[in-house]
Amino acid sequence: MNNDRNWTVLFIGGASGIGKSSIAYEIARFYGVNVLEVDDVHLSVKTVTTKDSFPAIHYWDTGLNWNNVGVEGNVNWLIDVSKEMIPILKQLVNRHIEDKLPIIIEGDFIYPELTIAFDNPEVKSIFVNESDINQILQNYLSREGGDLQHYRAEISIAYGKWIADTCNQNGIRVIESRPWDTALTRVIKSLL
Repeated sequence: MNNDRNWTVLFIGGASGIGKSSIAYEIARFYGVNVLEVDDVHLSVKTVTTKDSFPAIHYWDTGLNWNNVGVEGNVNWLIDVSKEMIPILKQLVNRHIEDKLPIIIEGDFIYPELTIAFDNPEVKSIFVNESDINQILQNYLSREGGDLQHYRAEISIAYGKWIADTCNQNGIRVIESRPWDTALTRVIKSLL
């Protein structure tokens, strides 16, 4: 495989527990670039803002419990946080393009339509999908231990479906997370 990069910023998005972080770090090793995890950016934004400026990011601070809002409520929250992250991620992308610093931006909170808003060949994106709830359950178990997290996996399935549907409507690349051993090859091929 040729490891000539044709991008400066590569978004890798998708729902939780599907293997996108593993794929992102494999791609990063292949190209010799860093990974920025959107979860870290989200926590930083939450630390220095208030509910008035970022209501979705601070939503759980109101005393609500994610276990009580249902799958649809959680998916709507994930979408809302992704929307609130748009201006922050735009600035990060613009900085990396301006300074010619390659980066992979990976995470759950990447709004699909943001990734095509740049209209710049230096910005590419791939969204990862896993439609097998049992695989997500096993991914959580191997990553975190403990009990099987059925409710959380249901949220990932529903959010992943929304992401895949949004990507398909907008011509954004979606790849399946498995088979794992061909993920790097499939990502590189889809970036050509």
